[in-house]
This record gives sequence, structure tokens and C-alpha cells, in this order.
Amino acid sequence: MSAAAITAAPTAAPARRVVSPWNPANAVTASRFLTLPPFVWACAHGYHQYATLFIIICGLLDKVDGLVARIFDCRSQFGELFDAITDGICYGFCLVVVAYFGWAPAIPVALTLLLGLGNSGLRAIYMRRAGRPVNYKSYAMERVVAYTAYLIGFATGNYLVTFFFWGFVPVMVVTILYDAKRMLIDAVPPAPVGGYGSAA
Repeated sequence: MSAAAITAAPTAAPARRVVSPWNPANAVTASRFLTLPPFVWACAHGYHQYATLFIIICGLLDKVDGLVARIFDCRSQFGELFDAITDGICYGFCLVVVAYFGWAPAIPVALTLLLGLGNSGLRAIYMRRAGRPVNYKSYAMERVVAYTAYLIGFATGNYLVTFFFWGFVPVMVVTILYDAKRMLIDAVPPAPVGGYGSAA
């Protein structure tokens, strides 16, 4: 075989690594749900410090799962989606709880939740455009989600609650409008070749 033929021969794509959804990183992500019952208990009994502690634990576990994924080399598309869904459920639930017990103003909480649902809808459309389950990456929205944990902490700590909750709404609106263009109009990047996958 000539050198030209060898050069022109197609190379096989590297095999895609499959990661089971039953891994340590996803276990850490799932453990965040365990902070919700004690959070409700603390709010129901007026224990502001305990409520703040439980939302801090929930936020720290959100940071730890990424570290665990790197240590055990178990990153996956399922894990990224599961992490994003867990963020929405945990922080959305805690927002409802602090509003229910009167620790946060109900109207900006309702607006924030509606915006969050709208963002979830945009992400679902993005997945349909991509033709695969993929977590839309947005640096701005990641910061907004992280700030939601602080927002709940402001409520449990009774710290300038009305100001921060109302100030949060326009920040979230601008972020979603910016991300909407990228999710609905911009080209979808191709799936990684030989990257991490998921057994789910």
C-alpha cells in the first residue's frame, strides 16, 4: 500500500466512554434533597439560623458533586442534566417555603419561579434542536442560580429581603433573554466525539 493511500485512509473515531448514572457524583447531587425536610422544619419553627445552615449545606453539596465527578472521573451528560434539575427543584422549593412562611415577598418569588419555568422550557427546546439530552451551558445563568441560594439565605437571615428579592427579578430577566437567543437561534454545537457519555 502506498504512503498516499495510508495517509488518505479514514481513521476510526475513538470509542465513546459510557458512564453509569449510578456513580458517586450523582449520589452527592441526590443527597441535596435530604436538606429539604429539615429546611421546612426550621422555617416552620422560626429557626432562622438552622434554616440558613441547611441552605448552606445544600449549596456546598452542589459544589462538591463537581469535585467528586473529577476525582472519580464520572462526568456524564446525565449528571450535568441531573445537577441542573436538582438546582431548580431544591432552590425553587426553598423559595416557595420562605415565601409561604412570610420570610420573603411573595410577588418577586412568584416572578422568579415563573422565569425559572420559562428557562426550563427554553432548555427543553434546545435539547430538541440538539437532538440529544444535553445541558445548555450558560455562565450567566450558573451565577444567577448560585445567587438564588444567597437570596434564600437573605430570607432566612432576614437581611434586606425586599430589596434583594425585587432586585433579583430584572437580573434574571436579562439573563434569560440573553440565553434565549443562544438556545433558540444560534447554531447548536455538535456532540463531542469520544467524549464522556451516559448509560442512561
